[in-house]
Amino acid sequence: MSVEEGSIFGLKMPVFSSSKKKSDEYCCKIYTMDAELQFTIEATAKGHTLFSLVCQTIGLREHWYFGLKFLDKLTNEWTWLHMNRTITSQPIQIQSNPISSRRPESPSATDNVKPHLLRSPPTSPSMSTISLPSSSTSGAHPCANVLELYFVVKFYPEEITNELIQDITRHLFYLQVKQDILNMDIYCPPDAAAHLASLALQAKFGDYDQLSSSSESLNLESEALLPLSCFQKVELTRADWFARIVALWRTHTSLTREDSEMAYLKHAQDLDMFGLSFFEISKMQGANKSSPSSQQQSDQSSIAADLWLGIDSLGIRFYKKNKLRPEVFFSWSDIKSVAAHDKKVILNMSGEKSAAFAFYAAKSSVSKEILDLATGNHELYMKRRREQTIEIQQMRYFEEQQQKEKHRIVTRERQLRLQAEKERDEIERKFNDYQRQMKEIHDTLLKYQEAAELLARKAHISNEEARLQAEKALAIETQLERCKYEISRNEEEKRLYARQISECEQIISTLVNDSVKSRKEAEELKIEVAKWRVAEAAAREKLLSITQLNQSIAVINAATQAQQNLVQTSSPRALSPPPYRPTLRNQELNQTDERAFLIEKQSKQAQLALQLQDLKNVIQSKKIEEKQTFLDKAYEENLAVGDNKYSTIQKASSGTASKRMAMLQDL
Repeated sequence: MSVEEGSIFGLKMPVFSSSKKKSDEYCCKIYTMDAELQFTIEATAKGHTLFSLVCQTIGLREHWYFGLKFLDKLTNEWTWLHMNRTITSQPIQIQSNPISSRRPESPSATDNVKPHLLRSPPTSPSMSTISLPSSSTSGAHPCANVLELYFVVKFYPEEITNELIQDITRHLFYLQVKQDILNMDIYCPPDAAAHLASLALQAKFGDYDQLSSSSESLNLESEALLPLSCFQKVELTRADWFARIVALWRTHTSLTREDSEMAYLKHAQDLDMFGLSFFEISKMQGANKSSPSSQQQSDQSSIAADLWLGIDSLGIRFYKKNKLRPEVFFSWSDIKSVAAHDKKVILNMSGEKSAAFAFYAAKSSVSKEILDLATGNHELYMKRRREQTIEIQQMRYFEEQQQKEKHRIVTRERQLRLQAEKERDEIERKFNDYQRQMKEIHDTLLKYQEAAELLARKAHISNEEARLQAEKALAIETQLERCKYEISRNEEEKRLYARQISECEQIISTLVNDSVKSRKEAEELKIEVAKWRVAEAAAREKLLSITQLNQSIAVINAATQAQQNLVQTSSPRALSPPPYRPTLRNQELNQTDERAFLIEKQSKQAQLALQLQDLKNVIQSKKIEEKQTFLDKAYEENLAVGDNKYSTIQKASSGTASKRMAMLQDL
C-alpha cells in the first residue's frame, strides 16, 4: 500500500492507492453530524487510518473525544470501531452495491437497535458530501463494497467551557448534544428545551431583528426546535411554542454563532443525563437472560433492569429508581481498575481497604463497551490532572490567538454595527425632520394656494365692480353731455327770447305809440308778453335745475373717485404666512461604550430570566398530568427539594468508599 499526497479545500492529506485489484478496495462512507465523507481504502487498512483521515479532512485535532461507530452485522447493535484492528476484520455490514446518496433511516427508529448506544446519529437531510477517491480511479466509483460508519462523540469533558479548544470540536459537540436532546436521549424539561431552541436559532440564523428586517422569509415550521415530548405533555400549540421561542431568541442579540453554540453547551451541561452512557446491569448473573423478544422488551423498558450504570467523565454512577438521581457515585480517583470477563464487570476500588464490586451486563459486547468507555474516561480523567502536553499548549496558544483575533474582529464589527445603527438612527431622525419640514412646507403651500384663490376671487369681484362703475360713469358722462347740450340750447333760446323781448318792447313801444290805433291788439300783446315771461321763468327754473344736476354729478364723480380709491386702498393684501423657519434639533447621541454594552447585556439577561420564569409558569399550568413520564415526575421531585445535577452527585458521593460500596451492595 502506497501513500500519496492529496488535497481538498487546501488541506493536504494522505490518499491511499493500491496496485491491487479493485475488489480489494472499499468505499467508506463516514457520516458526521453535518457532512458525509467518502474514502477509498484498502482491505488491510486499520481503524486508526480511517479515523485519522476523517480528522484531517474536517480539521479536527482534539480527536480523543470522538470515535467511529458501525452497525454490527452479527448482533445488529451499534459498536465502536477498534482502532488497532483492520476495518474489514470487524463485523461491519458491507453493501454489495453502491448505495444512493440518500441518508438511511435513523437507527433510533429501528426496532432491533438500542438508540442510547449510538447517542442519536445525524438525521439532517441537508448534508455536504466530500469524496476522496483513490488516485487510480476516475469516472464512476469503482468500489463494489461500501462500508457505513458514523463519526460521533465518544467521551465528554468535565467542564465543556474550559476543556474544548477548537471551534470545530465545540461545533461537533453542539450538533451531537442538540440531536440527543431532540431525540430525547437526554432528558430536557420543556422550559430548558425552549431556551436551548432559541440559542440554536441564534446560532443558525443570527439576530432575529436583522433577519426579520431583511427580505429573507423565516419558516420555523421546517426547523426541528423542540423534542416531541414538549408537544405531547403541554397544552400549547406549535404557534404558541414558536412565539415563546422567538421571544427568547430576541434576547440573544449580538451573539455570534460560536458564542451561541457555547452558551447552548453550557446550559445543556447542567442537564442530569448530559455526557452519560447508560447500561442496564444486574447483580446476579442470568438476571438479564431471556429470549430475544423478551430481551428487546427489557431493553425498551426502563424498569426491567435491577440497576442502571452511568459512565461519564467524572466517574461511574449507579441508579436504582430513575436516571436523574444516582444512588451511589464513584469518581475515577476512587476506582483503581475495571476488569471485564464475558458478561461480568469488576470494579476494583483504591484505598487502604481495597474492595471490589462485580455486576453483570446483558451481553459480553455490552461489558466490553463498559470497559472501553471506563478505560477511556479514566485516561482522560488522569490526563486532565497532569501537566499539559506541548501539543495541547500549542493548540491552546493558537486558539487563544485566534480567539483574540476573532474578539478583535467581533469588537470591530460590533463598533461598526453600532456606528451603522447610530448613522441609521441619525438618518431616520433627519428623515423624520425632513418629513416634518415637508409637511410644514406643504401646509404653507396650501395656505398660499388658499390665499391666492381668495385674492383671485376678490380680484374678480373688484373687476366686476370696476366694470359696473365704468359703465355707470359712462352713463353719467353721457347724461352730463346731454345736460350741457340742453344748457347751451337753453342759453340760445334765452338770447333769442331776449332779442324777441327787445323786439317786442320796440314793437310795444311802437304799438303804445300806436295804441290809439288798437287797444285790443295791445292787450293781446300784453298777454303774449306775460306768456313769454312765464316761459322765461320756466327756463330759469330749468337752468337752475340743470345747474344743480351738474353739481350733483360732480359730487357723484368725486364720490365715485373716492370710492375707487377706497376700494384700491382697502383691497385685502395677500395672506402672507409667517416665513418658514425650519427648526433644527441638534440632539447629542449617546456614546455607546463597553459599559453601555454591559448594561444592555444585563438588561437582556434580566429580560431572559423573566421570560423563562413566565414560560415555566405557563408550562406548569398547561401541562397534561396523565402524559407526564416517570422522568418528568422525578425531575419535579428533585426540583421540589432543590436538587440539581451537581447536588445529587454530591449526595451520591458522600461518605467513604467502603460506605458507598456497602450501599451499593444493599441496592
